[in-house]
Amino acid sequence: MTTTVGFVVGNVVVLATDTRATAGFFVAHRRAKKIHKVSDYIAMTIAGRVADAQALVDLMRANVRHYEVTQGRRMQVRALATLLSTYMFYYRFFPYQTQLLVGGVDDSGAHLFNVDPLGGVTEEKVISTGSGSPVALGVLESEYREDLSIDQAVELAYKAVAVATRRDIGSGDSIDVAYISPATGYVELSPSEKKALFNKYVYPHIIQY
Repeated sequence: MTTTVGFVVGNVVVLATDTRATAGFFVAHRRAKKIHKVSDYIAMTIAGRVADAQALVDLMRANVRHYEVTQGRRMQVRALATLLSTYMFYYRFFPYQTQLLVGGVDDSGAHLFNVDPLGGVTEEKVISTGSGSPVALGVLESEYREDLSIDQAVELAYKAVAVATRRDIGSGDSIDVAYISPATGYVELSPSEKKALFNKYVYPHIIQY
């Protein structure tokens, strides 16, 4: 149970997730990492079984590094998504119980791919995964525009996850946000950079007893 969001604005990919890990209805961990940097220009989000997802992230990270060392250039985002989907399809009869987003920028622009547990892959402009996705998608479909600035896009991603945490018991605790642009590569917001967003979208909705 999770909420992840991802979308493309111009040549930038923005990703956001909550940080709650659950075991059934038990909160197992409050600072679970669900955005993972794969390379300087590619990242993944995870939803589903943590061990399965972490194993796939580690595998993709190793493949990207091997490609960069042997080929002397960056791997295309589509190539990594295809590699991941092929690997998951191979294990479809004993599937990895996870849904992954692969986002990044390369010389053909910004790309975001959704990979399902059986290896199905689709390229998306806007997407949310996990148990909180119906709520997050409502926010995204209402407010997403392709011409958003990076600051506006980061705020929208944070807001979408924050709203989902109010209604989904499987999502919560904290929110991580990152973006990938050709100029900066992978950038993840620090706690101090997220403080204003927390005060705007989370704190006012905490019930005071």
